[in-house]
Amino acid sequence: MSNPKVSIIVPNYNHAQFLEQRLESVFNQTFQNFEVILLDDCSTDHSIEILNQYKTHPKVSQAIFNQKNSGSPFKQWQKGISLAQGEYIWIAESDDYCEYIFLEKLVNKSSDFGLKYTQSYDVDDSGQVIFDRIMYTSNFKKNIWISDFKISGNEFVDGYLLIKNVIPNASATIFKKNLVNDDLFSNKLLNTKMCGDWWFWIHIAMQTKVYFNSSYLNYFRNHKTTTRTHDTSQKLKTRLLEEAMLRSDVYRRYRLKNSSKENALLKRWFKHFKFYQILSTEFKSIKMRQISWLYLYFIYFKIKLL
Repeated sequence: MSNPKVSIIVPNYNHAQFLEQRLESVFNQTFQNFEVILLDDCSTDHSIEILNQYKTHPKVSQAIFNQKNSGSPFKQWQKGISLAQGEYIWIAESDDYCEYIFLEKLVNKSSDFGLKYTQSYDVDDSGQVIFDRIMYTSNFKKNIWISDFKISGNEFVDGYLLIKNVIPNASATIFKKNLVNDDLFSNKLLNTKMCGDWWFWIHIAMQTKVYFNSSYLNYFRNHKTTTRTHDTSQKLKTRLLEEAMLRSDVYRRYRLKNSSKENALLKRWFKHFKFYQILSTEFKSIKMRQISWLYLYFIYFKIKLL
């Protein structure tokens, strides 16, 4: 029996409320040449009961339930990818869902493109649309996400993905397994809290070409239990630091040295996250001996001197 075209990894942690909808949207895809890898990171709700109902499905090749929480969603990504037999990987997050034609619209398009994704709606707990993702990219002078596009990975990163994470949801994306190497899952990625997926997409994109399908085929769940919805000052600080590290790594690794573009990116970044407001309030109590915050101050003054 030949290997499947797509390996679908479903990494779950305490998403019992959404699991059945997620899994039904996976198993009922119109494109059926796939395997499913079920992972659970020691859930404390009734997720295991639901997963046990699906683990004998003929499409399920692996079902691994951790006895101890891994502490990082990217460790689950790494595990799933290492087990995958398919040419393409789809990380179908357990709280999201999709249209049944999702894979059909991506897999059969542009076979030489290693990173493909679709447009998304943000939805609440009940599946009601709360945000149209086309608005997320409206700050670009040309909002290329209005229609389908094909672009080189280098151009996509340099012109769009470095400005902000324009691939906001793993569930909307498939990528070729051969683009993933050991270096991708370094401690730099595994230890991130806010920006790991962004870092991951940049390094995938830089090795390939990108295809985008403008159809709304993915539903990105925003709900009360997800970290995305808790925008505390501490998480905002963590995100600022991780973004600084991300950009530093990308500029160094790929020798992107256009200083005017870098400064423009930094200005957009700080404006987007209300950096000046944080500086005038939260930063007053920060101990300057912490190197991470000294780094942020350095970037801040670099911008002020422009």
